[in-house]
Amino acid sequence: MSLGPLAQILVAVLMMVGSVVLAFLMVMRILQPTLGLCFATFFLTLAGFIIGIIGMVQYIRPRSGDRG
Repeated sequence: MSLGPLAQILVAVLMMVGSVVLAFLMVMRILQPTLGLCFATFFLTLAGFIIGIIGMVQYIRPRSGDRG
């Protein structure tokens, strides 16, 4: 089951906001900044960015039959 472009963009935004919240909690020392948590935060941001780009490309891409 594949998500539509708007759902992909929403998932990407949620992933990136979640990674920012995790990073903020590590900076404030509420969460102990371990190497695994730092990598998880980085890859959550990276995956959110990639999924967001794919969602935007699918949303903007002209449909077959559309001219212009």
